Amino acid sequence: MKSLKTFNKSIISGAVLFATMTLAGCSTTMEQGKYADGTHDVSAKGKKGLITLTVEVENGHIVDIKTKSHNETESLYLNAERLLSQVVAKNGHEGIDAVSGATYSSNGILEAINSLPRANGSQPEYVAVGAKEESADDNFKLKWSIQPDLGLIKGDYYYEEARFRQGHMGSVAIVTELNNAKNVIFAEFNESGRPNYYTRLYQNVPKRMSEYNFSMGKKKGTAWVQSALTMEKLMVEQDKLTFDLNPEYDAKLGNKLKEPNRLKYLGIDVVAGASNSIQQSMVPLTAKIHAKINGEGSNQRFYQQAEKLMDAKGKWTGVTAMLRIVVDTDTKQITKAHYDEIFADEKAQIKDASQKKFYRQSKYESINYVEPARIGFNVMIDGLNAHLQQGGSLFMIDDLPATGDTGSYAATGFTKRSNSWDNYLNLAEVLYKEMRQDGMILEHKKQ
Repeated sequence: MKSLKTFNKSIISGAVLFATMTLAGCSTTMEQGKYADGTHDVSAKGKKGLITLTVEVENGHIVDIKTKSHNETESLYLNAERLLSQVVAKNGHEGIDAVSGATYSSNGILEAINSLPRANGSQPEYVAVGAKEESADDNFKLKWSIQPDLGLIKGDYYYEEARFRQGHMGSVAIVTELNNAKNVIFAEFNESGRPNYYTRLYQNVPKRMSEYNFSMGKKKGTAWVQSALTMEKLMVEQDKLTFDLNPEYDAKLGNKLKEPNRLKYLGIDVVAGASNSIQQSMVPLTAKIHAKINGEGSNQRFYQQAEKLMDAKGKWTGVTAMLRIVVDTDTKQITKAHYDEIFADEKAQIKDASQKKFYRQSKYESINYVEPARIGFNVMIDGLNAHLQQGGSLFMIDDLPATGDTGSYAATGFTKRSNSWDNYLNLAEVLYKEMRQDGMILEHKKQ
């Protein structure tokens, strides 16, 4: 049994400990933060000039930060500006990584925060930080949809392509309603990287449904395709293919998203990162098409069928099949054919776990997609296009790659029949019936 002296000592110790804990808790609650109170303008150098922030401090804690001025590329700065909420949450820049692709802008922001006046008068030296490596599983925050309209689209077809700005290849396809050329029902812009592009991976690669949009999005905070989709929607909804020049256009404002005179043309809305593509390629090409529509018109008929691929239980697999055929209205011959399988906009919609990483891409345009038949999907479809342009049958395709089970990669370059050919044949049957009904195609033999 404890003595009274020992017992009293325990009570006193406990009381002291309780008081200490209480004071500590109170001290934490009432603790004065590390910064001097007030509203401060702080600056540091970004990539292109000074970044100036206005920071509000109360009780030593950062409560609000706003960008006062900067000279950075707008899309890059918007990406780096996401760090401001982290700075407020952490009450400082310590332990925050730079944003990938916007390292200079990020360090400009963080160094400016480091220069805030401290309550104790100290001024720590700023140490530049790098970007944290992102894993392949990191969520990608930008959103867009590349899903084609389901069902049938047909009309008069116009197409223009031309190289621009150091050699990129831009192309535009426009479809107008039959017998009503003023009604635009389909618009599609694409661009392939120039042959000498500084990243070899994207040389001659189409941008619309490839990995390019994710690569650009992580670096610049915007995806190339977003502007293409915005312009296509505008052209279809407003039946508009030409745009007047902006008399107040100022080329120096090109990367300033909030400036009304940053764009060369009036009435367009595009994000930074694709404005050159739209202004130097898409708009000039649609102007040429507009002239054709009002001049000689078209002798090309467009047919497209898109359907969701279903599993044995009737549920969408997360892949959409699309077949596009253009025929000459005079000769009734196929002048262009393209088949593709397009992955869903979100990973969760794709049932095959091995294919989830290809979301918002297509088998034809993806750089990394691996065709199970062990041959390039693009090689298969390019072969189909050449076969049909040369007068081959829509249905007799046995001479094309991966249309049979050979089991010999060494002998043929592929190992088995691709399931995509069966999906193609289903859509070919649909379009063939429609074209025959319209008198737009000669008879094609079937096996």
